[in-house]
Order: sequence, then C-alpha cells, then structure tokens
Amino acid sequence: MVFENIIVYLLDKYLGNYIENLDTKKLKIDLWNGNVVLENLYLKSNALADLNLPVTIAIGYLQKLVLQVPWTNIYTHPIKVTIDGLFLLAVPKTDVEYDAKRDEKDEYEMKMKEVQQIEELRKQREAEKNTQGNDKNDTFIERIQLQILRNLELSMRNIHIAYEDKSSKPNHPFAFGITLNYFTLHTTTSDWKSTILKDDTPLIHKLGELSALSIYWNTNSKSRLDLSRDDVIHDLREKIAIDNQQAPSDVAYILRPLNVKTKCILTMKPRQEGFQQPMFDIKIDLDAISLNMSSGQYSDLLDLLQFQGYLTVKSKYIKYHMKKDQVEKSSLKNWRFAYEAILNEEIRPKFECYKWGNIKAHLDRCREYRAIHFQKLTGKLTNEQKERAKALEKKIDVFNLTHIRHSAEIEARKKKEQEPKTWWGNISNWWSGSKSSDDPELDLEKLMSPEEKVKLYDAIGYAGEDTSTSTYPEEYVDINLKIRLNMLDINLWSKMNENDAQVIVRAVIPDTSLVFKRRLATDAIVFSMDLGSFQVFGIATDLKQSELLNDSRSTLVKPSLSCSNQQKLLQIELETSPLDKTADYRIKIISQSLEIKYNAPTINKLAECFESDTKRNLSSVKQIAHSTYTDAKHRSYILMKHNIEKIKVLDIYIDIQSSYFLLPENGVYEDGGATICMDLGHLTLKRATNDRNNVRESFLSNRAINIADAQELSYTEFKLKLEDIQLIYANRNENWEKARRERNTRLHLIKPMELEMNVDKCIYDDDAVLPAWRVVGNVPSIELRLSDKRLFEIINHIQLIPLPQFKHILNDQTLIEPEISPAESLLNYSKQACETVADIIPAEKSLEKSELDHTVNKRTGKQQNDLEGQLTQLEARFTLDKIDLHIDEALNCCGENDEGEPFLHLILESIVAKTKIKTYDMEFDASLTNLILCHDQFIGKDNQRLCLLSAQINKNNNNRTDQEIPTLVSVHFLHTSSENPLFLSAIYNGIENKAHIHVSKLVVILQLEALLSIFRFYESLTRKLPKSILPHEFKHEEKEEEENKDKSEPSKLLQDKKLLQSSVTTFEKTMQKHGKKFD
Repeated sequence: MVFENIIVYLLDKYLGNYIENLDTKKLKIDLWNGNVVLENLYLKSNALADLNLPVTIAIGYLQKLVLQVPWTNIYTHPIKVTIDGLFLLAVPKTDVEYDAKRDEKDEYEMKMKEVQQIEELRKQREAEKNTQGNDKNDTFIERIQLQILRNLELSMRNIHIAYEDKSSKPNHPFAFGITLNYFTLHTTTSDWKSTILKDDTPLIHKLGELSALSIYWNTNSKSRLDLSRDDVIHDLREKIAIDNQQAPSDVAYILRPLNVKTKCILTMKPRQEGFQQPMFDIKIDLDAISLNMSSGQYSDLLDLLQFQGYLTVKSKYIKYHMKKDQVEKSSLKNWRFAYEAILNEEIRPKFECYKWGNIKAHLDRCREYRAIHFQKLTGKLTNEQKERAKALEKKIDVFNLTHIRHSAEIEARKKKEQEPKTWWGNISNWWSGSKSSDDPELDLEKLMSPEEKVKLYDAIGYAGEDTSTSTYPEEYVDINLKIRLNMLDINLWSKMNENDAQVIVRAVIPDTSLVFKRRLATDAIVFSMDLGSFQVFGIATDLKQSELLNDSRSTLVKPSLSCSNQQKLLQIELETSPLDKTADYRIKIISQSLEIKYNAPTINKLAECFESDTKRNLSSVKQIAHSTYTDAKHRSYILMKHNIEKIKVLDIYIDIQSSYFLLPENGVYEDGGATICMDLGHLTLKRATNDRNNVRESFLSNRAINIADAQELSYTEFKLKLEDIQLIYANRNENWEKARRERNTRLHLIKPMELEMNVDKCIYDDDAVLPAWRVVGNVPSIELRLSDKRLFEIINHIQLIPLPQFKHILNDQTLIEPEISPAESLLNYSKQACETVADIIPAEKSLEKSELDHTVNKRTGKQQNDLEGQLTQLEARFTLDKIDLHIDEALNCCGENDEGEPFLHLILESIVAKTKIKTYDMEFDASLTNLILCHDQFIGKDNQRLCLLSAQINKNNNNRTDQEIPTLVSVHFLHTSSENPLFLSAIYNGIENKAHIHVSKLVVILQLEALLSIFRFYESLTRKLPKSILPHEFKHEEKEEEENKDKSEPSKLLQDKKLLQSSVTTFEKTMQKHGKKFD
C-alpha cells in the first residue's frame, strides 16, 4: 500500500500547515475509506509564508474540499478532487520588526537554500551531460506522470483571491484580485461527452474547461476589512464573474472574464499503436482575451512598487534603529542610526576582510567544515558534529560553502571507487538503507511488493528493462500542441475622473493560431504561428458611441490595402533538425505590409493620462529591472552565440513586405491633406541557391577545381535585400499613394533606393585562413531632391502638429537614489557560483582527464594558431556607388504652383568602407573617390554646368586594379592592444591606435556671380526660416540688427553687408555695359 501511505502523508503535511484546527485523525479515517469531505475550513494567516511574499492573510476560507480515492481500483478508476469556494483576502505586511534570533534563522535558511539550489543545478547539469547521446526511451517517471493525468479528475469552482492595500496610498486605497468561475478536467468519450472510464483503453480523451478567469484592479476602493468575516466572504463570492455578460459593474478588469476549452487525447501505449498517434495531442481554444489598463491603475501600480521597495530597505536597516526605551532627541537618534548603518554595512566589512586574524579564522573554519562534511558523506555524524556544522555554516559564505561541499563530494566519490567491493559492504549498505537519490526505480524496489509492482507496470504500460533499447522512430511526434485565439483585445483607458472614462488606444489581433510539435528521437521541435490581422484604433470622435465599436475611431495601424484578405498578416515557422536533413535549423517569416498613421489627439491624450503626477523613488524596481535585463541580455547573447557557432547549415527565408509611416498635417489624417510618407522598404533574407552544388559535385568527384571554389564550400551564404526605401512629401490635393507606387516623381524627397548584402558564415570556427563571417554590402545610389519651397512647407507641416502638453511640473528636489548595481537574481547567482566552483576545483579535473586533455590540446593548438596567424572573426566591405543631391530654387524665380528650377547639384562618388576584425586587432579602411559640386544656373568653358568643386583624377588609365584606383580621401585605421603577442613586432611597433589619412588634389573654381547667387539663396533661407529652428548665431545677429536700427552709426556687420551689396551692383553694371559673360 505504497500510494496510500504517500497520499496520507502529503495531505497530513500540507493541509496541516495551511488549515486551522484540522482534525488529522478524522482525515486519515476518511481517507482510508476513500472519501474525504472537508467543509468550512479557515486558512492560517501564515499560509503564504513559503512563497516569500510581503503579504499576510487577513481572511482565508475554504468552503468544501472533496477527495475520492478508489483504493481497490486505483490503477484504473479515476481519482476525483473537488474544491468549491476558496476565498482569500490578503493585506500587505506593513509592520517591520526586528528580532535578532528570527533574523539569524532567516538568514541561515536563505543561505542554505542558495547552497541547495546551486548543488541541484550542478547535479542537473551533470545529469544532462551524462545523458547526452542516449536514446530517448519510455522512462518510468514519464509513464507515472501519464498515468496520473489519465486517472485524475479535477473540479474547482468559485475561486476569489483578493489583495487590499491602504498603506501604499493612504488617501486612495486600492484592491486587486483574481476570480474564477470554475475549472474542470474530466474524462470523456471520443465525441467529448462525459463518461466514467473503467476499462483499459489505448486512447484517453480529456476535456478541460476554464470559465470566467479574470484579473481586476479597483482604484479608490472601499475596504472590506471593516466588515465581519461572513460579510467579507459573502462580498468575495458576489464579485465572482460568471461570464463577460454577467460580470460585476463595479469591478475594473485588467483581464476581462476569459473562457478556455482544452481537448487532450492521451496515448497510453504508443509502442503498441505503432507510433501512429502522439502521446499528447492537445488542442486549446481561447475565446477572447481582453486586456485593459487605466491611468489610475498605472499610478497605483507605481505606488505599490515604491512602497514595497521602502519596506525592503526598512527590513534591511531596521536592526540598526535605536530601541524605543532609549530617550534621545530625534535628530541625534537619526544621526546615530545613519552612522551605525553605514559603518556596519559599508565600512567594517571591507576592513575586516584584510585582518590576518580574520583570514586565519576563516581558513580554519573552512578546513574544519570540510572534514565534517567529508565524514558526513562517508559515514555518520554525532549530534555534536551536526551542531558544529550548523554553527560553521552560519559563518561561512555561500560561495565557500558550495566550493567546500563540492570538493568533499568529489573526494568521497574517489574514495568509494577505490575501496574494494565485498559482500559484507553490500550487506552493510543494504542494512543502512543507502541508495541513490537519483534512481526512482530503486526506491520502488524497496517500497513496493512484487505484486504491486506488476500491477503498476501493467497499468502505466511500462515494461521495465525489456524496452530500454527500443528507440522512438525519428519521425514520431510525441507532443502535438495547437492553440487558437479568436481575438486579442488590448485597451488603454483614460479615466481621469468620473466623467472621463473612454478608451484612448485599442489594439486588436484577431484569428491567431500557434502550433508546437516535438520529435523526441532527435530533440527536434516545430513551431509555427499565424496572425490574421493587426489593427490599432485611436481616440473616438463621437463620444456618444459605444466603447465597444470602432466606427468613429481613427485608425493608427492597419494592414495595407494591397494585402489580400486570404493572406495572413504574419507567418512564423521554426524547425530544428528537419527530417529532410538539408539544414540544421529552418526559419521562415512572412509579413504583409502595414500602414501606420500618426494621430496627434490620441498621442496627446495618452501622454496626458499616463503622465506622472509626482516623482517616485523606484530604485529597487530599477535594480530588479536592470538585473533582469542584464541577465536576459547575457543569456540571449550566450545562447545566440552558442547556437550560431553550432549551426552548420541554416535554411532561412524572411520576406517582410514594405510598411510605411504617414505623418499628416495638423496631426490628423484627412484624404487630400498634406502628408509626409516614409516607406520602410521591402526586406528579404534567404539562403543563397547558386552554383555551389556544381562546385560540391566537382569536389566530391575529385575533378580539378581552383582553391577559391573549394573555400566557398566552407561557407553558408545568405542574401539580404532591402529595396524601395523612399521618402515622399505630398502637399494638399497631391496623391502620395500614386507617388509611392511610382519610382520617380516630383513628390519624392528620397527616391527609391535599395541595399544588397551577402552574408557568409563559415562552418569551421577555428580556421586561421577563412574568416568566420564575411559581409559584402552595396547601395547602388541614393538620390535626393529638395527645393527651398518644399523645405519651408515641410518645416511648417511639422510645426503645425500639436505636441503633448504636460500639466504636472515635478519639483526640482531630486531624490537620492542608489547607483544601480548589477543585483543578480538568485537563479543567476546560483548559476555563476556553480560555474565558478566547477572551474576552480582541481579534483574534478582528475575525474575527467581524457576530456580535459583533449581540451588542453585544443587550446594549445589554438594559441599556436593565434601566434602564427590570427583568427579572422569578421571581414566586411560596404560600398555606396553614388550620392546624388539636387537642390532647387523656387521661391525667388517661380510662381506659387511651380516647383522651381535646378540650383545646385552635389555628387559623391564611390564611398567604400572595409573592416577586418581579428583576434587581437581591427583594421578599418574608408575612401571617397570623387566629390563634385555643380551650379545648374551657370555654364562653364565646355558649355557644361559650372563645376565649382571636383577631384582631379586621371580616369583614362583603364589598366588599374581595384586597389590602384585613385581616391580623393582615404583613411586607414589599425587598432590593437598590448595583449597582442605581436604587439612589439614591426606590424604594430608597440602602437595601439594607428591612423593614416590621405587627401588628393581638389579643384576649386570660383566665379563671382555663382558665389553671389549661393550667398543670396543662403540668406533668403535664413531670413525665411522660423526663429525656433535657426542656429544661435543667426538669432544673435538678428537681435543686434534690430537694436541698432535707431542708432546713427551702423554696426560693422551692416557696413560689411552694404559694402557687399554695393560691390554686387557695380559688378552687374560693368558686365551689362561690356556685354560679356564672366568665365
């Protein structure tokens, strides 16, 4: 009767810790009868203590708990668990009191919990390492889990867990909670009708239903703590939502009542079914997820985080606060508290570390603890030794505890391996009950009788050692999970006051599906996700319309009209170890075009509602966020680097259609209104499919090929293309949509351009000749056109857009916040400690000599390669063939409807940038071949446009190589460090940064008329530009000019200006008199 004892023990242990006045004797009697009914139970106030949450239970009530266990047919008949009516009201822990003994106990328990977590993590990594390469078979634990799920029937109804807080905001209390109407999990027939399964069938159908799961947050709520216990329970019961239509009106939901239906088909014995059916075939249907957030809820959340941070800091320094029975002035008491806190937390620990007496005592404690722990692993400890070990554990830090225990464990393992195995030792081990904690089957051998073991193995379909060599087929899918979401609705509400309750922004994602499959034989997964559409609506223009309708709302984001209704907006597919074995990873992403519009009323209202009315000290939240971000960034970088290095062949296809952003006049889009359109371009990234297969066939058939072609076989090639990037400005009654479809119109500020890039990844990561990555990018041309008229229209267009106006001006008093330190999470710290301990223990190296010898040889070979030739990590080359800038003049020479005539033309030819990153240095080269500046309104000697600037380059010699082409400007930069083994060689000469700049001859042609026209154009622009965007020098000159208008003597600036104007007039008269042109 193994399972009976286990269930009795677990119920007695956990229910006794959580429920007040539990009659354990009656519980055992009812449990042996197979029917346990507990009613009207009250939870203890410390029931949530194990979760380490800063809350305590004010009222906890369990209306009914029913447990039905069929002891006579436990392997075939269902175990039913029913919970009806769980009501919990929690409040924050506001009183922080210091108890030295309790604080010492909590600190010791937290320390040992960290040590235990580090050891479990280490054992888990060792187990994963030992199981690498093993066949994936039916394991005993997996079969047990499947059998438990087969027999379990669960029913939970009327659940309400609430939290009330009057301390964070004394004048504005708030409450939030979770409610659940019901959740059921029961066995059904093949057509999903409830049934009682008594016979052993190969397929088990399970139906799970979740009704009205909701999360709410009420601001300025009325507290329930003033009510009696029965009234609180009644109120919690009344606030449970039945569905979306029958939800309490006085509850502000963050997650509106959600309904979920799950259909699961379990295959109990997939081997007997010929691996035709997945072991877990799960389909989850979600009706609609509606998420909501208001400004009041956002403010309450920030205040809650601030208050919890205050409690955390207070609990840390409360032990330094003076006792109440000591009578002192408050100022002296505060100064003494600050002195004690800083002295004991910051100063003394640093000085104590460097005292020889403390160092010697620490080493003695470590040696003593190592001896005691070694004896614990190889024998038994006396009570005095156990108490001494506990005292030492309180004084030794986590890192040293982990290191000592790990090294002692390795030494104990070596000692056991060296001891001769005798029959007496085996009998002693059996008698002492020593067994491996990692072997669940060994425990069952000791606990279960042979008859019970046979029944259990037959029920769960486990054949023991007979099937340990039979593997899963490579194509067999053991988990098939499908999730379908009909609608995802995200709303941001204003609710600034009672009369202002409207949705500011609404995001809608309909028809979303997700599929996950796992092939256990190769640890391969297939993940796919489809998004039907994506729309974002702004603030409503008709306040009388229902908030559920979007007819009167402006559309901020929507799929482009060019998208087909049958096409999905976004399709993502990820597969590892595909069955066709043409690649290691396969990624496919297809996205349709999106139209994004700026709406000023929506953005301004959003900024107004979520504007902070006070400055909060969220240093603790920032530390946690910084730690989480740093941890996530570190994990992502390591994971991505590991996967990229491991991937030999990546099959990728990404096609993101061109999305565009519209900035309308006055911040509100209207048909026919002025609009700035920024097209983000069409992005494609795919694996190259060229003539590499022919080269590979030639290589395999030993036909003669050159070395370059052979090296190409070492690379996986990807081609990236970004095309049709453009910028358009359309004035009133001008069609930006037509201009976007065409490639060359007068509305284009930046004409469509494209970027082509080839990215090659070497499949060998330790080759000294082949670069790990090769990147070659090219932009054929960038053509820009802008007139002075268009410039003023764009500036006026942007200035007319209303910006958010912030009402609350925060005080200038700055809060002193501690510097954000990399406060690591417990899990992150545990992993770092585990890795560090594993690196510094020499005993472990002796156990893995062969593996480490291989690693040492590999590192030695790598160092020799680094000395002889560094590894090239990246080799990149980017070229920009041409930048063509046209400046037109329209205000001084044309009518209002004319776009003007060409004025200046600037050309930059052949911009090249190259870089090579190696192990110890980095080279960078950049060059500009030619710079040409032409004046389109003047003619030169050759009857061509007047060229004011150009490079004198001899282009007649066509025999030059690519590296010998002369350039106007070239820059060469070499960076290294003193860690480079060749730092003092002739290549570097002990110089870390070396730069070489070469500038060729630049031809400058000066023509007075052309220069004067440029001066006039420039002066006209500066005079007409708004003062808000003028540089400070021009503002200062205009101010001086206005001040000197009434003075008799003009300033030097005005005199120079008059002199220039006089010279211009005299020159023009002379030219007209002689009738000549100036060349």
